[in-house]
Amino acid sequence: MDYNEKWEIIDELGEGGQGKVYRVIPKSMGYPIDMNIIHTVKEIGNPNSGDDYRRQKYELFRKSLFTLLERENSSNHKALKVLHKPEEARDAELAEERIKNEIKAMAEITHPNLLKIVEYDLDSKWFVSEYFLRGSVSKNRDIFAGNFSEALKAFRPLVEGVAELHKKNIVHRDIKPENVFLDSSNKLVLGDFGLVFFNDDDKTRISKTLENVGSRDWMPAWAQGVRIEDIKPTFDVFSLGKLLWSLVSGLPKLLLWYFDKPQDNVESLFPEDRFIKFANPLLRKCIVEDEENCLPDASALLEEIDEVLSIIENNADRVDLEVERRCKVCGVGHYELIVNEDTTGVSNFGFTPSGDRRWKIFTCSHCGNVQLFSYEGKPPDAW
Repeated sequence: MDYNEKWEIIDELGEGGQGKVYRVIPKSMGYPIDMNIIHTVKEIGNPNSGDDYRRQKYELFRKSLFTLLERENSSNHKALKVLHKPEEARDAELAEERIKNEIKAMAEITHPNLLKIVEYDLDSKWFVSEYFLRGSVSKNRDIFAGNFSEALKAFRPLVEGVAELHKKNIVHRDIKPENVFLDSSNKLVLGDFGLVFFNDDDKTRISKTLENVGSRDWMPAWAQGVRIEDIKPTFDVFSLGKLLWSLVSGLPKLLLWYFDKPQDNVESLFPEDRFIKFANPLLRKCIVEDEENCLPDASALLEEIDEVLSIIENNADRVDLEVERRCKVCGVGHYELIVNEDTTGVSNFGFTPSGDRRWKIFTCSHCGNVQLFSYEGKPPDAW
């Protein structure tokens, strides 16, 4: 079926080696204003026209205006992706295989944070999907910058969507800000499944064995030059980690796995964000140099995210001597370590220590509020 039968092209959104993308609306919505609209408006205000005639013209104008508003409503707009003609494509056979697998992946998994396919025709090599007026995260870099808790809350459902892909043995391979879209409520939606790899028994291949298997700046270094068959969900986890870093930092690009360098370290960039201290420990499990240090898939990442969100929702602090904690009482000062397992120091607070019990005591630099931590034998995991 020719897409022109059902869809009217509004404008072109972009073009790549695989094909073109257009913004479209259903042709069933019709045209809002005919050639006589100016005449119609004049007739409505013409005092010499009869009431019935003017009422008919007013009704025509009202319907036209309603249709126009519906056409302008972004919720009625969709994105049409059309494969290049064979003579225009970089690699016609590969492009055809990719778009078929893209359609298959989008149709196979239904999740609110994965781009929804509306209609497609495999033979004619086109499909229509959701359209997001606000565009991608790459065009809205400041939306979560410096707000780790809000970024993580928005990020979580997206990871849940990728986890559904991984459960179906699908690796997306192209997760980056340009391929993640924002709806009106700041929901993140992952699109562009053009590089998906089905890691099933058939090893459905959509790339040449030695070609780059993802976008250079967002893919792990360990995946460069590897066979497509060797790609694992860890690939997506690495990219998800970089995406989270981008959401929090508001920066366009991160070199390799160096998220903790001063110029890119979100903890250094946003020291006033109370929960920013939970960012790097999470990123450290995704953005890694070696694959064996990466979380195995999006489900594992989801568990880590839920643990951090639980801490945030309970208004808790990260317990670490390297982390500066604001006072729970005055909210102005910060806790300073006064006693670090020192018996004499504990005595100064009126305690008579005995046995193997050890203490860490903090006082607020502003109001003097005291926090005590005590344990016997081996220090607890937090320390």
